[in-house]
Amino acid sequence: MRPRARTALCALLLSALLPRPAAALVHRRHFEPDDLELDPVGVLDLDFQVGPLHGDSAGKNRLILPDFEIGLGLAPEFELNVSGAFSVNESRAEPRHLSSDPLWVASKLGLLDAKDDAGNAWAGGIELGPRLPVLDAGGIGFGVLALFGVTHRAVTLVLNAGCLIDPGANRGAEHPTALVTGLDLNAALDTERRWSLQAELSTAYYVTADPEELSATLGATYAVTPHLDVSITALGGVLPNTDHAGLLVGVSPELGLW
Repeated sequence: MRPRARTALCALLLSALLPRPAAALVHRRHFEPDDLELDPVGVLDLDFQVGPLHGDSAGKNRLILPDFEIGLGLAPEFELNVSGAFSVNESRAEPRHLSSDPLWVASKLGLLDAKDDAGNAWAGGIELGPRLPVLDAGGIGFGVLALFGVTHRAVTLVLNAGCLIDPGANRGAEHPTALVTGLDLNAALDTERRWSLQAELSTAYYVTADPEELSATLGATYAVTPHLDVSITALGGVLPNTDHAGLLVGVSPELGLW
C-alpha cells in the first residue's frame, strides 16, 4: 500500500473511532404532554419547575434551572404560549456545561367544547408555532400538536399527538425531528379542588439520529390561593440516553393584566 493511501486509511479509521464533539454533547430533550386549559382573556399564567434529573449508566445527569411555561389569554379560545428549559449537564465523559431546550412560541387554539346532560365534557384543540434556538444558532424549527380531551366528574384526560422539529446544534446541522404522543391526566382530590393529582405518559420517536423517549411523570399540586399553585413531580424513563429519574418542584403564579 502506498504511503499516502496508508495515511488516508489511518485518518479515516481514527475519525470513525474517535467520538465526535457534537455527539458527546447530545441534549436529552423531554416531551411534556399539554393540557387543554386556556387562560382567561388578560390572564398571565407562569409555570416554573426546578430539580435534578438522573440519566443512564453513563453517568449523565442534569439540573433543570428552570423548565418554564408562560401562557397569556388573548381571546376566549386563543392563548399565546411560550415554553422552554435551561439545564446544567454533567457526566463522566464530558465537562459540565449549560444547555437549553428550544424556545417554543406557540398559538393554542380551542376548536371543540361540548357537554352532555350527565356532566361529561369533550374538548379539542391545536397548538402550533416556531421552535427557536436559544444558546445555539441552529436555524428555526416548528412544532404542531393536536389535542383531544375528555372530562368525567373530577378527572380530565388529554391525548396529544403531533410532530416536533427542533433547531440543530448549528446552522448546518440536521434538525432533530420527532413524532410525539402523550397522555396528560389531571384529577381533583377534594371537593374544594385545592389538591390535585397529575400524571403524564409521553413517547417520542425520532426520524433523525436521536434517542427515542418513553417516560412517565406523577405529581401533586396544592392551590395555596386561587392564583398560586405549588407542585412536586417525579419523573421516570426507561430508554438509553434519556432521563431515567428525577424530582421537580414547581410554582405557578397567575396574574391578571387587564
